[in-house]
Amino acid sequence: MLRAGGAGAAGLTLMSAAACDNDDKAAGQAREAKLGVAPTGAMNVVVVVMDSLRVDHIYGKRARTPTFDKVVSEGLHFTRAFPEGMPTIPARRAIMAGRRTFPFRGWHPYRDLPPQPGWEPVGSDGEMWTEVLREKGWVTGYVTDNPHMLLPVHKRFRGKFDRVELVDGQVPLRRKPTRKVSTAELNSVLPPSLRGSRSAPRMAAYLAVNPRDRSEEEYLSPRVFRGGMDWVEWAQTRQPFALVIDTFDAHEPWDAPTRLRDLYGPASLRLEPIQPFPTPAAKYRALGLSQSLLRRMRQLYAAEVSLVDTWLGKFLDRLANLGLAENTLVVLISDHGVLLGEYGWVGKRYSEIHTELSQVPLVIRHPAGKAKGKRSSYWASTHDVGPTVLSALGYDPPGHMDGADLSPLLDGEPPSQKRTYRTASYNDHVAARDSSWVLISDNQGRDRRLYSLGREGANVAAGNPGQVKRLWGYIEKDAGPKRLPNFK
Repeated sequence: MLRAGGAGAAGLTLMSAAACDNDDKAAGQAREAKLGVAPTGAMNVVVVVMDSLRVDHIYGKRARTPTFDKVVSEGLHFTRAFPEGMPTIPARRAIMAGRRTFPFRGWHPYRDLPPQPGWEPVGSDGEMWTEVLREKGWVTGYVTDNPHMLLPVHKRFRGKFDRVELVDGQVPLRRKPTRKVSTAELNSVLPPSLRGSRSAPRMAAYLAVNPRDRSEEEYLSPRVFRGGMDWVEWAQTRQPFALVIDTFDAHEPWDAPTRLRDLYGPASLRLEPIQPFPTPAAKYRALGLSQSLLRRMRQLYAAEVSLVDTWLGKFLDRLANLGLAENTLVVLISDHGVLLGEYGWVGKRYSEIHTELSQVPLVIRHPAGKAKGKRSSYWASTHDVGPTVLSALGYDPPGHMDGADLSPLLDGEPPSQKRTYRTASYNDHVAARDSSWVLISDNQGRDRRLYSLGREGANVAAGNPGQVKRLWGYIEKDAGPKRLPNFK
């Protein structure tokens, strides 16, 4: 931008007045950015991260999501978006740093975080895109009820924003609850197989601070989006701003107001199985879950998705009513899906990186209506968010960001990287996927299972050794020249 301004000054007599004005404006904006003052009229950014959203409940008909439907009709949505690292914290590391976490090389346990590969503090992978924008004059914020983000291990991360809003209520709680939960109240939401297990005190803690008779506004995702509304009202006089809203729903427990639960069927059982399995996952037959409990569990999950969608809509309405939508780039994404009985599992199981668990919705809505209503089959991922946002605002991503810039797709151009497959890590397992196959294995290659897309219930590795070798080659290629880490 500075070079363009210099050329304009040197060739003043050969250029039109309009061109000179453009060069002067560009040079001025460059000086402002260098001084930490955002260019006048620069776009705002809102990135919304929603936990555990299955793509068939967002793009499909499994749940009622009018807000998502509207945003999809107004923006560009990706039909092949997959996190490169899972679950909760690895995905957020990639979203914020714009950098792959695969294959979790160099990981070691951290205090306050589960001792699982990939669980390292968010913000420890290099300068985050929000930090880049803050240095250039954007006001930044983070609003969340994600319990891992509220713990001391993320105090440094939280200090990298101008204003942070924290919503307590997800387990594990930061503070010991004062309200006592009766056995009858606990048994009304916990299947018999979990009563007396480690799930019982977790559920009791959740119910103690989230009583079942609370108003809809006091549910956790509404509280998060209300916090987002408060934040943008505060920031409207401090534009441009960059805000991340990180809601832990639709993570279990699948607790939604009666009006939303009733959309999917009346409560016909003596209990509402809002926590039908021990987090993160279990085999439902081992838990003794009946088909009726599984059916109700799926209904409650859909109701939770609808709750998130409802309050996402209220937040976007507030953004519009404040006159901010016309100058705000909006990105919607999830960290992973969830298994609802497929392959015998409920929850998140690292050895089952199937489509239901690993495919996520991703939508970009540009305020100028670019790519309105378009879809893309590009292999997008979580670490693409940072480079895309920065590029859309006119900045080159820092060198450590290896995600793709998706913003050219908004103008009908190809993205910065060509991709024909994707690879991912979850705990000590890896997966490779192309348009026909998915390979799932432990990350040492000792248990390679191959599935044909659309028929992921049958392992066909024995009959397709060539496909297994090819897909495993993708994993080794993306992991780099060193051997994959052995976490055993």
